[in-house]
Amino acid sequence: MTMIAKDGAALETKDPLWILNEYRAAEVHGAGAIMRMARLADSTELSADLSRHLRDEATHAWLWTRAIKEMGGEIVEVEQAYQTRLATYFGIPRSLTEFLAMTWASERRGVLQYTEHLGSPELTGLIQRTLRGILKDEHWHVRYINDELQRRVRADRSVQDIMDRALIADERAIGDMTAAETAAPESATWPPKKP
Repeated sequence: MTMIAKDGAALETKDPLWILNEYRAAEVHGAGAIMRMARLADSTELSADLSRHLRDEATHAWLWTRAIKEMGGEIVEVEQAYQTRLATYFGIPRSLTEFLAMTWASERRGVLQYTEHLGSPELTGLIQRTLRGILKDEHWHVRYINDELQRRVRADRSVQDIMDRALIADERAIGDMTAAETAAPESATWPPKKP
């Protein structure tokens, strides 16, 4: 798949600028989800955590925007394949607990993706610094949501089923994406596969 920038330049799906645009779009999407959850918060502590999380998501989107601009790229809209597939397999969240579980699965996946990307030897210093800074926040996101979900599990064992459903949805979404990537030509992957 090719993305066409406003200047007419073509970006392949695994071009570094495409990846950064994907990251930026995921952070913007995450901010929207956190805003919806914040309206449902049922405790002052959760409300405070969600407010901090919202701030982080907006900051991360800005950091990716800045990195794209510093690399001479531009902001383009990208399809959010992971979020779309995750929602397809999980379903529409109907409660705060379901929103939290789905966000927890997504944040865990984000930590894995950013950590994997950080290990790529082809990274520029700018991308490495941005990833390292963002990962500190992402680890906290996973931790506070997990703590909140575990508190809910202690009050209602069925919450564990919702968490399990979110993890299954995540695995299925990644399975779909891996299958699509495997079907793509080798030259379209970034970071390059190691021999």
